[in-house]
Amino acid sequence: MHSSIPFHTCKIQQSTVKVNLLLHLLRVKRSIVIWIFLLSTGVTATFGHSVPPAPVNGVLDLTGTVLDNQTIINLNGEWLFHWEEFLSPDNFKLRKSPGIAVTVPSYWSSYQLEGLTLPGMGYGTYSLLIILPKDYQSSLCFDIPVFDVAYKLFLNNRLMSSNGKVGTSREEEEPWYDPSSFCYIPDGDTLQLLIQVSNFHHRRGGFWQTVYMGSSGKVLGRKEQGRIYGYSTAGVLFFFMIFFLIFWSFTRKDILKLLFALTTLGILMRAVNTGLYLSNSFIYAPWSWQIRMEYLGSYLAFIFGMMFLHHLFPLRYMNKVIRINTLVVSVAALSLFVLPVRTFTYEMMGFQPLLVIFLAHYLVISFLGMLKGKVLDGVFFVSLAFFIFALVNDILLANSAGSVSSSYLSPLSFQLFILAMAVLVILQWIKNDHVRLQLESSLRFKNRVLAVIAHDLKNPVASVAQFSELLANKPELAAKDHVINSLRESSQAAVTLLDNLLYWGRSQAEALQISPSRIEMEPLLKEVSSLYQHMATHKELTFTCDSDQGIATFADRVLLNIVLRNLVSNAIKFTPPKGSVVIRAWQDADKIKCSVADTGVGIKAEYLELFKKEGHLSSTAGTDQEIGTGLGLQLVRDLLEKNKGTLNIESKTEVGSTFTITLPADNKQRDED
Repeated sequence: MHSSIPFHTCKIQQSTVKVNLLLHLLRVKRSIVIWIFLLSTGVTATFGHSVPPAPVNGVLDLTGTVLDNQTIINLNGEWLFHWEEFLSPDNFKLRKSPGIAVTVPSYWSSYQLEGLTLPGMGYGTYSLLIILPKDYQSSLCFDIPVFDVAYKLFLNNRLMSSNGKVGTSREEEEPWYDPSSFCYIPDGDTLQLLIQVSNFHHRRGGFWQTVYMGSSGKVLGRKEQGRIYGYSTAGVLFFFMIFFLIFWSFTRKDILKLLFALTTLGILMRAVNTGLYLSNSFIYAPWSWQIRMEYLGSYLAFIFGMMFLHHLFPLRYMNKVIRINTLVVSVAALSLFVLPVRTFTYEMMGFQPLLVIFLAHYLVISFLGMLKGKVLDGVFFVSLAFFIFALVNDILLANSAGSVSSSYLSPLSFQLFILAMAVLVILQWIKNDHVRLQLESSLRFKNRVLAVIAHDLKNPVASVAQFSELLANKPELAAKDHVINSLRESSQAAVTLLDNLLYWGRSQAEALQISPSRIEMEPLLKEVSSLYQHMATHKELTFTCDSDQGIATFADRVLLNIVLRNLVSNAIKFTPPKGSVVIRAWQDADKIKCSVADTGVGIKAEYLELFKKEGHLSSTAGTDQEIGTGLGLQLVRDLLEKNKGTLNIESKTEVGSTFTITLPADNKQRDED
């Protein structure tokens, strides 16, 4: 046991470096997302000296409202809607009907005209009369979102903005998405806002996002903040996608990181095509392909997100559910390249409830895990709860079915959810990597055990067999002491090794039964020393045993006997002839200490340091080519730990070693005396 096979620690060090790097990157990304959160809060805030009035029955009365350079007003409220009429400043007074009061933003498929719900396809005009404070002549700016699927906006007598080409039929209409903004200096106390909208290419049309009005600094600043926020969202998603793809490329067996990267890719595709409209700035793409990429991103995020969650929370009954959902959504994804937009957009009516139900299932699973004290499940539950809340809010808002917030929360929830999932993936990787290293270490250890068995057990058993055969052929040798002693040594070595293997195996399997009792140290030391007296005499060693009288420990007698036998045989094995081995036991306060000191070859400092960290397993011949037991010190340390004891080793090469065990004292008998 005085020599050791060096352990390979480079993999552990590499893993530590990886973990530190990942945690550093997470801290950086956390700061970025916090900044984005604050930015998004600024984007959605409404500023002003007081809460401005909302439009009522197509009129927004601002006569009592202070309009200054801090003003920004959302125009959500009751507008008038004129179905199947394109009204402009030229024909507004000739309109067929006064219009119906509708709440915007909303799709006109939620409106009713003469008791009938309007269809998703058609055309019409939204109108709003804004009454300004008297003699107001400062510039007012408007932030105009996209409409489904084309619009023309008139302010008083001027055409101020347009999106695509409105029409009264599919052939006449040209759909497009292009948010805009403009500023206008009023030439009177009223502003007549007319927005012509048509839709013959989508399943629904209308006014589905908020129009803002206010000072140039506030409106244009808000628009720029929104643009920065959109690019930041895309940047965060892109970073995590690339990061986890690279991360996966180094550990390809862990598919969780690949699934997370692909889920993030789907969310990124949807985010780019619903907020940034990059085809307007960088690469031209037809309007229909923007919609296709938006839907494809949603489907990809769902498919790979399902697999990701299933790997994170493996449940057998979900295997079939995952396969069916994957098949259904894959067919829906393929339909995007075959069906027109006006047809495949109806798929979202089934997809959105399916998504919410699926996520709600994992919300319940994580909640149950959180109740059991699982921290990671708690993190997942909180992040998923907000994600579902934002998702339901946006679905209700998009379908004009009422919502908690008047703003879309998905972009922010995407970032927070992705960040939380990234943390979970990395923590899961750290956990799996730790388990992998333990398994590799255990495998190396067991391989060494097999090597020990093959080497150490073979020699004593073979010696016993040879001596037995020799005695059978020459019975007169039975009277020779050296023959009998050699046979006894070989048998003792085999028994010791088998005991070590037996108890080590039980210890590793957590099946070792501990039966502590009071053990008098002096009789135990005499019993152990008598077993090895002949070995010490054979090597001409000075072999002494000394113990304070009356001291006792509280431990398992069989296990403590094995510990002492290993230490004593170890000391004799590695002490050269004419050396000495001393066994001593004494009491130190409430502890019993027992040392085995020798004047042997000692242990190298680097090997001793490795043993203190990890233990070692090696089989080395002694100074007189004695047979090793291989498992000795590893077993000694394990058995002492199970008896609430410790092992301390002091050694110097070519000087000797001292092995000191410390166990709890049993003072009960002494106190009674």
